[in-house]
Amino acid sequence: MTVTRVLTALVAWIAAFAAGVWLAVLTPEGLRFGGTSAAAPAPSTATAAPSPSADLPTAVPSPYGGEALVYGDFVVVSARKCLGKMDFLVDGEPDRRVKDAVADLRKQGDEIPDGIVVALGGNGGATDQELDAVMDVLGPDRVVVWATIQVPDDPSRYTFEDSTNEAIARLTERYPNVRIMSWNAFSVTNPDWLNPDGTMTKQGCQAFAEYADQVLRLPDPAAS
Repeated sequence: MTVTRVLTALVAWIAAFAAGVWLAVLTPEGLRFGGTSAAAPAPSTATAAPSPSADLPTAVPSPYGGEALVYGDFVVVSARKCLGKMDFLVDGEPDRRVKDAVADLRKQGDEIPDGIVVALGGNGGATDQELDAVMDVLGPDRVVVWATIQVPDDPSRYTFEDSTNEAIARLTERYPNVRIMSWNAFSVTNPDWLNPDGTMTKQGCQAFAEYADQVLRLPDPAAS
């Protein structure tokens, strides 16, 4: 991971907050949502992502306690074991692209639970229109967590990381039921979580599963 890519990811993360985008990041005190800290432990292996400033938006969505699916590409495949231990349903295909997911999710229909974590875009990237097509299938009533992507450090081959993450971040401007799991900003500070091909190490698997669980099933701040 080059210094330039680290700085690029952090600048994009900060810019998203400045634009008022709802993001979830982990800090030593737990999850933070636009400046509000939720009393939940961060993964034990984690190095915290940078904390947002106190004057940023403080809206925190309601907690979700139902059945949940993690759906996606090679990221989901490599985290399958850890996600299963946390009682997630898991549906991952190594070569799955965003455009492939639309027909597949439509076929599953009402079998998709009311909570879903989506990790797509690592195979070829994603546009606003492609993400909208997925959201059209998932609808407005589900809690939908979108994970930003982290691909191998090969700019000549992977030219779509920044544009895809920007498109994912913009989803919150159009869909109030979307939460953003800023996996790119979090994993970029922990290079030992990822193998050279973008799949996860044992530590990365655990961190991804715990992070997904916390963003989806965040505790009620009023109860803390």
